[in-house]
Amino acid sequence: MAQGSQDCAVLEMRVAALEAQAERYQAALDASSQGVAFFDREQRLILANRRYAEIFRLSPDRLPPGATLREIIELRFAAGTCPMAVDDYVAYIATITEKREDRDWSVSLSDGRTIRARIRPTPDGGWVATHEDITDSREKRLLIEERISLQSLIDAAPDNLWVKDAESRFVIANRATALRMGHASTQELIGKSDLELCPWETAQKYLADEREVIETGRPMIDSEEYVLEPDGEKLWIATTKVPVRNERGEVAGIIGVSRDVTRRRLTDALREGETEILQLIAAGAPVGSVLEELVHLVESQSTGIVASIMPLAGDAERWREAVTSLHPIAERRADLLAGPLLEAVRQGEFVIVPEIAADQLWVDHWAFFSALQLRSCWATPICLRGGEPVGVLAIFARAAREPSEGELKLMQFAAQLAAIAAEREAARKPS
Repeated sequence: MAQGSQDCAVLEMRVAALEAQAERYQAALDASSQGVAFFDREQRLILANRRYAEIFRLSPDRLPPGATLREIIELRFAAGTCPMAVDDYVAYIATITEKREDRDWSVSLSDGRTIRARIRPTPDGGWVATHEDITDSREKRLLIEERISLQSLIDAAPDNLWVKDAESRFVIANRATALRMGHASTQELIGKSDLELCPWETAQKYLADEREVIETGRPMIDSEEYVLEPDGEKLWIATTKVPVRNERGEVAGIIGVSRDVTRRRLTDALREGETEILQLIAAGAPVGSVLEELVHLVESQSTGIVASIMPLAGDAERWREAVTSLHPIAERRADLLAGPLLEAVRQGEFVIVPEIAADQLWVDHWAFFSALQLRSCWATPICLRGGEPVGVLAIFARAAREPSEGELKLMQFAAQLAAIAAEREAARKPS
């Protein structure tokens, strides 16, 4: 009798321990963000956590251990959380579990949610099913994909495109905008204003224009402005800024489009400058005045250059006073032109020195040009129609580089105008 009482007590302790373990297990399952359900080989429910019931809009007390898979699916069908008819879904699950393989799939419910389901077989012939509501993740993914698609679309545009909020902070920008502002990624612009991205003077101009658009609600259409870029280059930009309104009709930001019209503006200026210079020549203006206008015209067509025209004084070894915007070059002409720049006259073609400090012909002039912050020189002879040289057009650049194709054409154009001025001057002298 004593032995029986002792065995009974041991049994009760074991049962209590198992119950405590089951409660801990249940608590752990209930803390899971996924819906979890265990089924035996007879398709009967062993255990389901609260999240499983929540996902499928069921009351936890409707999911007692021993409930069949069909009964649970019928409950889900009644709650509107079964993706197909009861018989079809029972057959579908049976097909999956009979293969004894892991299986993942997603279903869309009638309430608009998307549920990801996973089935894992257990050694006793049953299985574990987990369910996760991925609606938010799916919506976020779709939003990200939509943004990526929009970004790809606007990045394909050659013009600068952007959207700013009411405080003139970038919300959206395309790659062309980022590159023009000196950044490799559009993300480097988002949340920032032009005060953080542009030279102060340029930023103030942008902000003033945008404040007027936001406060008045009137768009700014194709406004052309001369701006200083982050790298110091000066550009002509044509910009359109249109207000963006919210559902209440209030201006909440702006959409902007801009394009570089520098080449067109320079071409127009070059054409106008050519006309003015030819008019000066035709009117008999002193050749010095004509060449000064020509120097200014050349310098207006590029950034970081100094133009000089050095006329010959009757032969290839003597020079008249240079026409240049940089006075120290004019003062140094006697020994300068007798050396390196004379090569352009002797060769009768372009002489390009990309780095003055690395050229032996210029060794005596390194310090001089370094003090002026001029690092390269490009020269071309000025010749009359018969080929006789009458001077040299030289361009000194602040960067160590070769001229662009456009700059070479500009030099040829300027040399031709200088030659016309020289011919007209010679024609006016008594024979």
